[in-house]
Amino acid sequence: MKAVQLTRYSASLEGLACVDIDEPPPPGAGEVTIEIDASPIHPADLLSLTGSYASPLPLPLVPGGEATGRIVAVGPGVDAFAVGDRAMPLSRGNWVERRTVPVSDVIAVPNGDPLQLAMLKVVPATAHLMLTSIVDLPEGCGVIQNAANSSVGLAAIRLAERMGVTMINVVRREELIDDLVAYGASNAFLDDSDLEDHVRAAFGDGQIRLAIDAVAGEASLRLSECLSPGGTMVNFGLLSGEPCMVRPYRTIFEGIKLTGFWVSKYIASAERAELEALYADLAKLVIDGVISTPIEASYPIAEAMDAIRHAGGFRRSGKVMILPNG
Repeated sequence: MKAVQLTRYSASLEGLACVDIDEPPPPGAGEVTIEIDASPIHPADLLSLTGSYASPLPLPLVPGGEATGRIVAVGPGVDAFAVGDRAMPLSRGNWVERRTVPVSDVIAVPNGDPLQLAMLKVVPATAHLMLTSIVDLPEGCGVIQNAANSSVGLAAIRLAERMGVTMINVVRREELIDDLVAYGASNAFLDDSDLEDHVRAAFGDGQIRLAIDAVAGEASLRLSECLSPGGTMVNFGLLSGEPCMVRPYRTIFEGIKLTGFWVSKYIASAERAELEALYADLAKLVIDGVISTPIEASYPIAEAMDAIRHAGGFRRSGKVMILPNG
């Protein structure tokens, strides 16, 4: 059985390879074996390979933050799943053909496009939870986000529209503005020194209560300047590799707040029933095409190193996927 295995954290990825490993053990009591259909390569995955994301885990390990697949075996006492059911692992370790995991580590998902469902755990959940759990967003108020062309950004555009919230979208390359407009975004701006002026000219005196930051560094400073007094900036990405920035004047005298969000932390603390309800709702939006992530390329697991190099390149137009059984 093939898996991607990391044996050393390195920016050059010298400790990463697609290797042959033993088949997973048959499922014991309360366990299932899942055959992985598809797994995306997110920026967080790339950072994890270098030991630069959250806390580095003991090595060797199989990377891959999320996936979808089919149940191929169930252990004694498992009633919630049957062979053939589509499922989503909640833990990492998905760049592998098959895994045996506790049934508590798996969420049922309906049938649909496996490539889109492979991004269910992180992408729409991150967008939804940042829009609903950070601050109160009454209908008609504004939210501003950078990296709006990202998978989370595109999901946030669609979710904000359903909430009646005005989404203000910021991108780092001018050619991406047309792509966002084609996607349905009505407010799209280039992330430059004139961002605040452009946003105010378009949104006037409207209240911008939330800023969603995937970049950090000076991009977060420009984003925070667009917030209304009392607003909150939530950071969930490390794309620039720099610290988040907010002017002290704004935090001290205008009540601007900075917080962070990590969907893995939410998953670890949420009750099972809450997770099942959340992902059932989000899966329906994915299957109905309300939330959809562009996919640039898919690679079989034997070509995982090419996939990872592709995902780490610039000016991509969509996600790169690994297909462990494709």
